[in-house]
Amino acid sequence: MATNSKDFLVSTADVAFIVDGMLAFTGTTSLNTSIAVSMEDQEVTGGKGNKTLYKYKYGRKLAPSIEMAEWNLAYIAANVGSSIFEGLKDVFAVAECVALTKGVGTLAKVPVGNVFVEKADGSTLEVVPEGSTITVGEADDTVRVTYPYSTVVKRVTVDAETAPMVGELILTADKHNNLKGKVGEVQIDIPSFQLSGTFDIALEAGGTTTTKLDGDALAVEGAACSDGSVYAYITEIPSAASAVSVSDIAATPAVMELAAGKARKISVVGIKGGLYSNVGIDTADCTIVSEDTAVATVADGIVTGVAAGTTYVNVEYDGVKDVIKVIVA
Repeated sequence: MATNSKDFLVSTADVAFIVDGMLAFTGTTSLNTSIAVSMEDQEVTGGKGNKTLYKYKYGRKLAPSIEMAEWNLAYIAANVGSSIFEGLKDVFAVAECVALTKGVGTLAKVPVGNVFVEKADGSTLEVVPEGSTITVGEADDTVRVTYPYSTVVKRVTVDAETAPMVGELILTADKHNNLKGKVGEVQIDIPSFQLSGTFDIALEAGGTTTTKLDGDALAVEGAACSDGSVYAYITEIPSAASAVSVSDIAATPAVMELAAGKARKISVVGIKGGLYSNVGIDTADCTIVSEDTAVATVADGIVTGVAAGTTYVNVEYDGVKDVIKVIVA
């Protein structure tokens, strides 16, 4: 029976967009989420047959794309670069059906202007309402009316000047294993994401209206100096806390010279090998023992000299060991 397990990212990612340290919106109804990473290259060719001798890679770009099923004005506002207005505004009631009794009918809202009436015979006329009441002739009839009225609304203005918002984009997807089920999450953090400002609003009979958010990651300084300029961080988050798996450890300093009564802290680095970088390991997670406590003692990762002599401090983490030589003068 096969025992090798495989990990998979299933379905789409949930989304969060943060602007100036404030949450602009979250999205949990994404139809698809994708990130396209591309690079340009310059070929160096030569020799017999004009062989490709080298390719210089440059100009990496990262372009996220998200399509949301949910209708949310915040998606439009972020793409336009505009705030959401909330307050009293005039809107339209369109083709409202009104029954007339002897030519008099009552509207669902109070108009703020004239009312356009579409009669059953196809003719259209404009009438002046009295409050929410209209009078159209003297006969019993059913008509459709269109008119403006005032109510509290939310509104985004699509103008010709504002630029799309730039903020931090976070995508979170579930990671599953074919033998264990859900084993964690993968989080993609794009510190500076600039929306393209391009979007479509398609009102279709055969499905829901979707909103697409796409754009480009902008290079920013990394969290650490060694990161250089970065577009994104991809982080795996396990469902349960687990020890860092390492193939070897390096405890430093390898040789420690102390005076009696003096102390020095140990540092431990885990070596993973392969494509993984070395990781710092908390000494609290290690077993650290002095072979001769008459010469030196160890507590909380700190070695303290006791008396002149030489001893060894053994450091063990997850079954992997290293040794520090301690000389006390």
